[in-house]
Amino acid sequence: MDRLEKAIVCNLHSLPGLGSRSLYRIEEVFGSFRAFYQADRGALYGSFIDTGVIDAVLEQRKVPPERLLEEYESHNISIVCWNEPLYPKKLKYISNPPYVLYYRGDLEITDQPCLAIVGSRVATLYGKTTAQKLAKELAAAGMVIVSGLARGIDSEAHRGALEAGRTIAVLGSGLDVIYPPENRRLYQDIMASGAIISEFPLHTAPEPHNFPLRNRIISGLSRGVLVIEAKEKSGALITADFALEQGKDVFALPGPINSKTSAGPNNLIKQGAKLITGIEDILEEYYDINRTQRKAEQGHLVWRDESEKQILALLEPDSRHFDEVLQATGLDIGRLSTLLLKLEMEGIIKSLPGNYYLRI
Repeated sequence: MDRLEKAIVCNLHSLPGLGSRSLYRIEEVFGSFRAFYQADRGALYGSFIDTGVIDAVLEQRKVPPERLLEEYESHNISIVCWNEPLYPKKLKYISNPPYVLYYRGDLEITDQPCLAIVGSRVATLYGKTTAQKLAKELAAAGMVIVSGLARGIDSEAHRGALEAGRTIAVLGSGLDVIYPPENRRLYQDIMASGAIISEFPLHTAPEPHNFPLRNRIISGLSRGVLVIEAKEKSGALITADFALEQGKDVFALPGPINSKTSAGPNNLIKQGAKLITGIEDILEEYYDINRTQRKAEQGHLVWRDESEKQILALLEPDSRHFDEVLQATGLDIGRLSTLLLKLEMEGIIKSLPGNYYLRI
């Protein structure tokens, strides 16, 4: 998609009444967004789109279409559409995939193994502490943690993941609207090493109806969803429902039967969600190793990427100097350093004096 076509998509998507379904239909009926945008009044008013929306389109055409795209660029916000290579592959197979995504950070991490952690905004100390602990341990094991940047469990999951790995925040607002506002620093930290994603245009407020839409993306990006504290009717349970519809795993942390925030996960367990008491209960679904071997062999993910496999092959059976690995893999210094640190944290390799590395 060229720059003009993308600029037109941004303009159309900014108009009330033109969501993802309409964008897919416009492309199907008109062949391209450029053709739609340049069509005469008769063709536009004779189309399937509401006349009030066409009025807005005609008014919008008086301004160069690139102007809005330049505003996104001034906010350091990137845009990807569903037919572009960078669009997350996992989202192409969900119901009603967003036509366009706005993001800050590294969108390519969506291709890595992801797990969602969601839960109550009004969480207990137990819930917050456990969310942070589990997220940190899962991130150290190679999973990218996905959540919604909300107060409570979501925020603690992001914080825990940042201690040992990477995380993705999916917003229910435009990327220029940080909600809740006290998460501004957390937002910046996530953007620096992970990704912030939204399907909502600039200046979109965090309206209640946006969050169920956001939740389908959280589950869509993830292999499974872990629910930690949620009332009987909550957004976290909506995310779990989306996960089930998408064929994803649902995990739940049990809690006291007299706690309202435990009602959600406890009911999920009764309905067949997997009860978890530690990350081993999650990892055994995704690791190709026996549970009793996990502590010794943690890190042998079925999904380990090709760069990691190449590094591990080089470090066995003899140790290798950093420069040797750098030359053999062709990775840049920053990427190689990150992968070596990750593998060392997972207990798969160890660093030796003189900048040598050895597979354990």
